Amino acid sequence: MISKYFLGTSALIVNLLLLSSCLNSSDNNMEYPTDPQIYAISLSSTTDTTELLPGVAFTIDQVNGKIFNRESMPYGFHVDSAMLRITGSTSLAFAKIEVTLEPDSTYTWNMSDSIAIPRLRNIRTTAPDGITTKSYDFQLNIYQEDPYILTWEKIGENYLTPPIEIQKTIVYQNRFYTYYRSGEEIKAVSTPISETPQWGTVNLSGIPHTLRLSSLITSGDIIYALDAATGSVYRSTNGADWSSIQTEYEVKALYGELPSTTPGNILLAVSHDEKIKFARANNNLSDIVLMNDTPANIPVTDFSSIKVESNTSYASKFIFLSGGTTTGDTSNNDIWLLQEDGGVIKYITSKRPAEGVLKGSSLFFYDDKPYLIATSTGKNLLMYSENYGVDWITAGENQSLPADFTGRTYTSVVTDANNNIWIFGGISSSNTPLVDIWKGRLNKFAQN
Repeated sequence: MISKYFLGTSALIVNLLLLSSCLNSSDNNMEYPTDPQIYAISLSSTTDTTELLPGVAFTIDQVNGKIFNRESMPYGFHVDSAMLRITGSTSLAFAKIEVTLEPDSTYTWNMSDSIAIPRLRNIRTTAPDGITTKSYDFQLNIYQEDPYILTWEKIGENYLTPPIEIQKTIVYQNRFYTYYRSGEEIKAVSTPISETPQWGTVNLSGIPHTLRLSSLITSGDIIYALDAATGSVYRSTNGADWSSIQTEYEVKALYGELPSTTPGNILLAVSHDEKIKFARANNNLSDIVLMNDTPANIPVTDFSSIKVESNTSYASKFIFLSGGTTTGDTSNNDIWLLQEDGGVIKYITSKRPAEGVLKGSSLFFYDDKPYLIATSTGKNLLMYSENYGVDWITAGENQSLPADFTGRTYTSVVTDANNNIWIFGGISSSNTPLVDIWKGRLNKFAQN
């Protein structure tokens, strides 16, 4: 008689043998990953007191085998060594990682020791299969010069034919246009935007000599301006030929294009029922929609205006106004921020700069910040805001205007696609028209 315990034991032994056979078969056929690519990389260091390293965004160029940070680290940043974290395609990571340090020192990294990051030049990874490899050149970009030095140069003068009373330069269709009042007529010159402007005369037609040059704005492929004598709106579709247009309401001010998802909407101030109201108009001013009342002390003439659309903050969409004169014929010494919200123009005034006069000031948008040129005792102050107009900072020596820059008001300031700042003419403290051109650029853009 065979014991039931013997049968049970035999069955257990057979099952164990079968399981062992399956496991051995699985081990023999296991395929290790062959992908040696790096998919993420990060750095940290205890000596990085500003904690900048963890926020560095690295670009991994798999095709060309390069790892680098597009946005350079601040000027003067330095750490001797850092902890390196590398992520592969699987949890098995890599069979081996070799690093090459300058000058000519290559070793197998144990994936836990810190690395002399300033000397790191190459990372070579081996996939878990132990065969497939991938090599990456490594570069931690750090500004070698102060990126916020603003370098200025004078690149032209006397490009307008006297007499000159007042002038305004705008960017239109990739060209600079300078309009100026000369005696009893308006004249203009134009040049393609380039490092060395080549000015040519624009043969104007239909433009009244009373056109208020400070009111010039562009919207799409149209230039608009107000006639100081009649209050009529004039427009041009080529910069040369001008004509008046009929509007449903009397236009008191052209504030510029509203930052919005619908291009071509222009913000106006119009007269309606003995009130001055904000209004939104389409690109040919044929459809004007009334909005809320304007505040009594907002400027309507001779102000500086810019459209602000932040690259980093979706909500930061404003029209800024500075200087100018109100409907009560008083000088505006505030900086206004206007924003459309639900068919209403909301407005606030920013904190006044600690120094400087805003009459005849000029606004411009540069390096994702609003800038302002104000005046103080016959000289100009360059200011900027880090928080979209809430507070204003006077630029330090690294960004101040050059010593031979004549103090002025009512200057035209524009920026181009190559991150240049252009300053055109203005009126000196002795009330003399200036006919010169200055160009400035931050070091951070010159190094790109």
